[in-house]
Amino acid sequence: MRLSLSILFLFVLSLNSQQPKSKTQQPQQTTTTDQRGTQESPILVKVLPTPKTSEEATQDAEDRKQKAKNDGNIVDLTAVLAIVAFLQLLVYTYQAKKLRETVESAGQQAEAMERHIGEATRSANAMEHIATVIQSGNAAVLRAYISVVIGEAVYQDLRDGLKFEGKPNLVNTGSTPAHNVRTRISAALVPQANAENFDYTLPEEVAKGSAVVAPHQTYILRAMVKEFVPEVEVSAIKHGEGKALTVWGVITYDDIFGTNHTTKFAQWLFWNPNNSMYGYYIPGQNEMS
Repeated sequence: MRLSLSILFLFVLSLNSQQPKSKTQQPQQTTTTDQRGTQESPILVKVLPTPKTSEEATQDAEDRKQKAKNDGNIVDLTAVLAIVAFLQLLVYTYQAKKLRETVESAGQQAEAMERHIGEATRSANAMEHIATVIQSGNAAVLRAYISVVIGEAVYQDLRDGLKFEGKPNLVNTGSTPAHNVRTRISAALVPQANAENFDYTLPEEVAKGSAVVAPHQTYILRAMVKEFVPEVEVSAIKHGEGKALTVWGVITYDDIFGTNHTTKFAQWLFWNPNNSMYGYYIPGQNEMS
C-alpha cells in the first residue's frame, strides 16, 4: 500500500513540475506534507490533458479540412447520382412509351395484314371461281352431247317375218368425241292412255364393248318387240289407235374431260297412210345430263 502511495505521489510531483510556478512559492516541505494522503483522508488527483504541439494542431486542422472536403465530395456525388437516376427514369419512361407505341403499331400492322390476307383470300377465291366458271364454260362448249332423235321404224309383216321395230338415231351434237358409249334400249306396244304410267324398264345387259362417237356422227339404234300381234291389230297400231310402237332407252358416255353423262329417251312411232313414218317424244321420259 505504501509503495503504491509513493508511486502516486511521485506522479503528482511530476505533473506539478510541468505547471508554471507562481511568484510566491511555499517551502517544499510544506507542499509535500499537504499533498500526502492517508487512509482516512485520501488525496484526489486531477489529470489534465497534455497540450498539443503545433504539428499536431496543424495536422488536426488538415484532418478537419480533409473531412469537410470529403463530406462535400459525398454531397456532390450524391447529387450526381440523383441526377443520373432522374435521367435514367426519363430514359426508362421514354423507352416504355416507345415500346407501347411499337406494340400498338405492331397490333395495327397485324390487323392490316389480316385484312390484306382476307382481301387476298377473297380475290383468290374469286379468281378460282372465275377459272372454274371459264373451265366449266369451255367444257360445256367443247364436250360431247349424245342425243337420241326419231329415226326409222318397221311395222309387222308376217309374210316377211317382220315384227314391230324402232330404229332411233344416236347423234353426237357436241364438238368433241364421246368415249365409252354404252347403250340400253327396249321396245314394246304400249297403250297410249297408259304411256305416262308405264314402267319403262330396261334390260341389264349392255352393248358389246364400248364405242366412240365422233362429233356430229350418227349411229342407228335398234329395238324389236318380243312377240307378234294378231294381224288385224297391225293397222290400228300403225295409226296409233289404242296401242303404239314405243321405244326407249338410256345412253351413258364420257366426255374428253373425264366426266360421265347420261341420256334418257322414249318415243312413240307411227305411220302415215303412205307408210312414211313419224314419231313423238314421250313427255317426262327424255333427259340429258
